[in-house]
Amino acid sequence: MAERLVHPVLGHPAVQAPARLRRAAEFEKGKGFGGGAGHGKLLASAALWWHTEQFMAKPSIHDTPALHRSLARDMLRRWQSLGAAPGARLSRLALAKELGVSRTPVAGAMALLEALGVVESDGRHLLLRDPGFDPARLGGEAEGDAIDAFIMRLARDRRMGELEDEVSERQLQARYELGRAVVADALRRLSELGAVTRNRGHGWRFAAGYSSPEDRAASYRFRLMLEPPAMLEPAFALPSGWARMMREKHEGFLSRRWGATDPVAFFETNAAFHAGLAEASGNRFVLQAIEQQNQLRRFSNYDWQRGEERVRVSASEHIGILDALEAGDRAEAAERMYRHLAGTAALPWNGRRLAT
Repeated sequence: MAERLVHPVLGHPAVQAPARLRRAAEFEKGKGFGGGAGHGKLLASAALWWHTEQFMAKPSIHDTPALHRSLARDMLRRWQSLGAAPGARLSRLALAKELGVSRTPVAGAMALLEALGVVESDGRHLLLRDPGFDPARLGGEAEGDAIDAFIMRLARDRRMGELEDEVSERQLQARYELGRAVVADALRRLSELGAVTRNRGHGWRFAAGYSSPEDRAASYRFRLMLEPPAMLEPAFALPSGWARMMREKHEGFLSRRWGATDPVAFFETNAAFHAGLAEASGNRFVLQAIEQQNQLRRFSNYDWQRGEERVRVSASEHIGILDALEAGDRAEAAERMYRHLAGTAALPWNGRRLAT
């Protein structure tokens, strides 16, 4: 039986203190079970201790969200491919930029790696301690596939207008006949990407996407006005290692067979490519605009309907843009970006017109 207590620091009844804490506190004070003047304060102290133990404990592999484990695997594989040595300094911000995600999931991945002894805190930075750690030990590949498959089903139903803007976890569990863990992990992952937001009271709300072919066409016209010229900005500069990482990710899709749950990973690579080039422009307004555009097209791309051949075309065109940039020819890179976006814009709309 748990007793609900007012948290002595946060000031609200956020802690469910087990009854054993209450009994232990009373026994320590010699009050028996009859209460007393110090009863409430002691219970609050016990609750605070319990709260701290729960939330300050080192993360374990099995308790870590699938997205964080996936990022941790990606980091390990990247460090190993680069031949990173023990003692190398790491930056959470730089990793977030390289992986094309926000700092929140990167922090979760790094916390797991630190708990496993792979990295070690050093002020604002982290030091790499065990670059040879086997990424397979992090597990979760099958679980990650299940989450990706569920996200693709959500995307399909959103694209077809069959899923409301607001949903609850219980509704999703019932509709898709899934366990709570998969639904919760998927929503947490989508939340970190900005694709869903938690309502104040109850449930979740999906971020807006394309609602019509006119919407999509206007989006691409905007991107054509913005992305090619952004590579001609005076301050344009690619971060160290970014082009090589992007090339490796795109070549990975070209060298293997297209998997059933690959659309999610492919879109995130695609989004990271466009956001990375926007950030390289040195113009924060360009980056903000492209991040918004990535958000608009996220679900329509998760529900990939274009086939493997279009994946190969898109990945090859991205690599061609990288070739031009690494050759120092930004004008050619901008021209290739224009052709890439124009070609994508010409593809037919594959969704259902939604009410606005």
